[in-house]
Amino acid sequence: MMFDVFKNLLNPLLYMFLFIAAGFVLRRMKVLPDNAAAVLSRLESDFIIPGIILNSFIRHCTVESVRSYAGPMLLCLGLQVLLILAAGPLSKLFVKEGYYRNLYRYQLIYTSWGFMGFALVQALFGSEALYYFILFALPMSVGCYLYGVPLLTPQEEGTGSKLKNLLNPSIAATLLGAALGLAGFEKVMPQFLSDALTACTNMFSPLAMLLTGLTIGGFALKDMFLEKRSWSICLIRMVLIPPVMLGIAYLAGADDRLMLYVLFLHAMPLGLFPVIYPPRYGKDARPGASMALVSCLLCLVTVPVFYVVLTGLLGVTP
Repeated sequence: MMFDVFKNLLNPLLYMFLFIAAGFVLRRMKVLPDNAAAVLSRLESDFIIPGIILNSFIRHCTVESVRSYAGPMLLCLGLQVLLILAAGPLSKLFVKEGYYRNLYRYQLIYTSWGFMGFALVQALFGSEALYYFILFALPMSVGCYLYGVPLLTPQEEGTGSKLKNLLNPSIAATLLGAALGLAGFEKVMPQFLSDALTACTNMFSPLAMLLTGLTIGGFALKDMFLEKRSWSICLIRMVLIPPVMLGIAYLAGADDRLMLYVLFLHAMPLGLFPVIYPPRYGKDARPGASMALVSCLLCLVTVPVFYVVLTGLLGVTP
């Protein structure tokens, strides 16, 4: 039984890892132009992810569902605040001051839940579960743009109003999807639009993993793999922090499904923003790429192990 649970999660992880490997090979063989990763990143963040959010909220957003997840969203916010407080002193273990300390702070707080987390929840539990996961993670999404993105922007560049960071397609899709869902738009939604939104959901995972591979493929593999600070950050973020977050969630009274959501929010590989943002300001993207590579490899072990242990402790059959 335990092996079956392990295999159920490992299969989608390996499927995603194949696309990461494909993206890496395509980049190394120069099959795609050098700006392919940047283009694919914009496609994912500005079109595919908003399409997934629209699809989930139109189909599942109701007054009752939003009301029932007020508590879980507060839990998500509380966990994020704890991570923000802990990331300050922890990041000093790697860099004392400056831009790269902020980069490590970001990595200690935010994972790639929007890429791999969405994909795994969709693959394992379906579209309704994905909606509730997106709803639960909404405070993390807002916090990422209000607090995380400014960390990756050098002070000399200025960030303008932090509220402007919220003017992005994902947040807009959340608001529009919630409005349409509450209005019952699904009942009158044209079939072609329903099919298009479903297609966005189906495209998301392969494109996200290709983007990861393309990004990693632009750097020297050996140098990234042997970077000691990357391993240290990844071990802290992916091995030590998830049990702490799960323990706090359990003490806060989280139910079985919410415990799984906490896992998929906090045990994912490290994010790609620290790869994408530094080059915009003339900074080195190799630290971010190194952490992305190491965390993707680690997740093939850590995520299935956490999943098996958690489902065993909860006594649930995923």
